[in-house]
Amino acid sequence: MEEYIRKLLEQVRFKKAHKSIEGEIRSHIEDQINDNMSEGMDREEAEKAAVADMGDPVEVGISMDRIHRPRIAWSVVAIAVLIGIASSVVHELMVLDASAHDASISVIGSHVFYTNVLAGLIAMIIIYMIDYTVIAKYAKPIALAMLAILLLGSLGLTINGMHMYLTLGPVRFLTSAFMLLYVPLYGAIVYKYRGGSARAFFKALIWMIIPAVFVLKWPRFMTALVLVMTMAVQLSIAVAKGWFKVPKKITIAALWASITVLPLAILALLYRTGSLANYQMERIRAFLYLDNDAAFLTRTVRSFNEVNMVGDSGKELLGALPNPNSDFLLLYLANKYGLVIVLVVVAAVAAMIVTGCIASAKSKNQLGLVMGVGCMNVLLANLIINVFQNMGVVPYADSFMPFFSAGGSNVVLAYIFLGIILSIYKYKDAYPQHMDIGIRGILKLGNIEIMKN
Repeated sequence: MEEYIRKLLEQVRFKKAHKSIEGEIRSHIEDQINDNMSEGMDREEAEKAAVADMGDPVEVGISMDRIHRPRIAWSVVAIAVLIGIASSVVHELMVLDASAHDASISVIGSHVFYTNVLAGLIAMIIIYMIDYTVIAKYAKPIALAMLAILLLGSLGLTINGMHMYLTLGPVRFLTSAFMLLYVPLYGAIVYKYRGGSARAFFKALIWMIIPAVFVLKWPRFMTALVLVMTMAVQLSIAVAKGWFKVPKKITIAALWASITVLPLAILALLYRTGSLANYQMERIRAFLYLDNDAAFLTRTVRSFNEVNMVGDSGKELLGALPNPNSDFLLLYLANKYGLVIVLVVVAAVAAMIVTGCIASAKSKNQLGLVMGVGCMNVLLANLIINVFQNMGVVPYADSFMPFFSAGGSNVVLAYIFLGIILSIYKYKDAYPQHMDIGIRGILKLGNIEIMKN
């Protein structure tokens, strides 16, 4: 049997698939051996007959080589490139429009948007070339390093009391985008607790709460909301898949109640009793009633909501709203070119997200599924929030239109997530449903032990 498996694996060029194939072939042979022995054969005779029934190892190996080869999700690549071209054209048109109306300051960043797309595509390719299980293997130390970076105030740039950027030399990255990179890591962290009891579940829950608390202290409420909701979906999938020895339905229900109903109830109580800070009370009142200065921006957004299906609305949005090339890009496009263009943009981004989810779902490996779904859910959450923000349904929020909003950090973030999707799809036939991603030995930072599996 060992010689048969060795010859078979020699025909399979994709080395990462060898372990999965070996397990599959060995299982088939062992099953046939047991069947042969039940018919009266001894162990040696049963094994020879089982191996002979498997067929020529070279032919079987060549067949396995065709099946277990690296895959490329060409649909993801094609849509990503098309969206990159379309978004670059949109921003070039915005630059021309702003120049004609002497409002170039309103679209800062649009003139170099294509460079952000190029940087994003390069990042996507680099991440694609990295095995996602390697990222998953070191998820905990990477996550700890991310949190440590946030604690180093010297690396941050604060604007109007809000932690906006991380600066490392000439590189400046939005802290919100930086923290959203935590989501795929969280999927891997949860996977490391697979097979555990309620205690393991609560450990996974703590890894979800800690980054959200960090983000809330900046304060960036919407980023914290996206983080918590996205990670809660990942944790719910893990519970539903049986990763933890806990009651599935009760645990999932309790999880969502604790992050939705309970916080809303506490917030309502604090609001009714006047226990919140004045600016917090004003923001809630602005959301509920639109009758104070804090709601001025939302009222302005709604004043631009009457648009044509095709063609200019006749209203000049540049200069009337902040960041028309990022936060309010959809509203600008609706007023400049008509609602049809907005529907096309939203449909394109939605198609990209759905395609990414489908690519993740095709992976046999559950780790890849949870990491990939987490990445796409981050983009989906921002898509939904940004659409509602541009409609004036929700107040001004810390969101972006994936792949289209100006700002290098969010553009690169979106393409990094696509790189993870491509990496997951690349190994979809190589890895089994479950695998060991533990770190062997002790990982130390100086003399301090920070990880041990």
